[in-house]
Amino acid sequence: MLAVGVLCTGLAYIVFFRLIENAGPPRALSVTFLVPVFAVLYGMLFLGEAVTPWMLGCAAVIVCGTALSTGLLRLGRSRTAA
Repeated sequence: MLAVGVLCTGLAYIVFFRLIENAGPPRALSVTFLVPVFAVLYGMLFLGEAVTPWMLGCAAVIVCGTALSTGLLRLGRSRTAA
């Protein structure tokens, strides 16, 4: 188990630092925002846990916030004449 833990952690660090190098720190950090969403998804798929409407709403807020913070989703801005 120790070998699997060390290998998985080591591989995760390598992938994360490669992501920082290629996508930049702000986008790489946004990966950590999605951990709760995937935790609920994996709990549902592999452990048979119940997903409530509250959990789905919170997941939507997390995904939308992450999309806004990375620039994948942009809010409309009003154009004003200067």
